[in-house]
Amino acid sequence: MTTPFAPAHTMFLVLVSPAGRCSVWPAALPVPAGWQVVHGVAALQSCADYVAAVRGGLRTAA
Repeated sequence: MTTPFAPAHTMFLVLVSPAGRCSVWPAALPVPAGWQVVHGVAALQSCADYVAAVRGGLRTAA
């Protein structure tokens, strides 16, 4: 089975759930119902930097 974070997936989004949790998500996959795109389409590092910059205002998904 191939993980969605495999090298073939090079572009990502940052999503926020209705509960305020954020997640880095492969741009090639459909956005789950209820989640909102707040950053991207961008490289993984750009998404990680975005999450780090707003971490105080968002809870990250475990």
